[in-house]
Amino acid sequence: MDNMHATYTVEVDSIENTAWDEIVSRFADAHHEQTACYASRHWKGRDSHLLLRKGGEAVAGARVTIFKIPILGRGLAFVRFGPFWRAEGRDADPAIYRAVIEALVKEYAVSRGNCLTILPRPSPDFQDQEYAFLRDMGFTRRRDMLDAERYFVDLSLSEEAQMKSFSQNWRYNLRQALRTPLEIRFSDSQEDAETFAALYQEMMSRKGFDSATPVHMTSALIAGLPPRLKPRLALAFHEGHLLAGATIGLFGDTAYYMFGATSSAALQLNAGYALQWSIIRRLGAEGFRWYDLGGAAHEPGLRHFKKGLAGRAGRIVTMEGEYDFWTDPLGRLAADAVFGARYLRRLRRYGAKYGRLPAT
Repeated sequence: MDNMHATYTVEVDSIENTAWDEIVSRFADAHHEQTACYASRHWKGRDSHLLLRKGGEAVAGARVTIFKIPILGRGLAFVRFGPFWRAEGRDADPAIYRAVIEALVKEYAVSRGNCLTILPRPSPDFQDQEYAFLRDMGFTRRRDMLDAERYFVDLSLSEEAQMKSFSQNWRYNLRQALRTPLEIRFSDSQEDAETFAALYQEMMSRKGFDSATPVHMTSALIAGLPPRLKPRLALAFHEGHLLAGATIGLFGDTAYYMFGATSSAALQLNAGYALQWSIIRRLGAEGFRWYDLGGAAHEPGLRHFKKGLAGRAGRIVTMEGEYDFWTDPLGRLAADAVFGARYLRRLRRYGAKYGRLPAT
């Protein structure tokens, strides 16, 4: 640590939210969970932050969510889909990753006595390397992911190669969809964000689901993030009626399928296929490397759709899980209590949705 601080400087909880998000926008491995705009609202002020500088330049950082257990006086310090450490236009430097992890350990595990938990950002290119670094630095994997597979579309392909990459069934359904005169609109307006949110709520009511997905965050992210990180809505209309929509996060080298919704009429017109095809073409033209479709949440139909969309040229990335580091046994105990409560909440939501426990 002494050697690290001879080269790097560390700033903790000293950067204003807007300035923080401007910094995040300059990293290829940015993620919405690492922005102040998202974290401060979603975690309701329980977030902290740490920034690593070298020669005065920001080279890495992390947004950290703190869950304290009052009786124990310790808690969980959770870095979700971070830290960010790959500045745009520069080669990835493992020394920077190690340095920011060391700084996080010193601040949140050693000084504050918390259990530091890190869930790396899913990535076809860097995820395995980050897991290896964490193991080498003394972190322990203590929880597997309930929805471990992430589906990635390779956006570097030409349109012809992308079409050939799709599964046969996905390609067939797309061609059927393209025969219908659908209007695909891309937008970042507050009015369209509200229309999309209403479609999402209608879908949840129709299916009888009670979702904890923060789809309402679309409006806040559009309004609060800097231009380079501002999410985009993709909306599919037929005869003036909204059939399907998606919030697409634009972060670094990867675009993210954040939230999605469909109407009851979307299925028969295969509107989801036409919408995703338009999204892929748009993202590829704008130079993004990957399109992260997220997981399948143990739904066979959703898994079939996403696997066919990722296609032969895409990647299915398996997330190993969450890695812990602690120096104080009370910190580990506090983290176990927090994650135990989280697991029970997930079981209740899953049981309410499917009437059974998730497969292990």
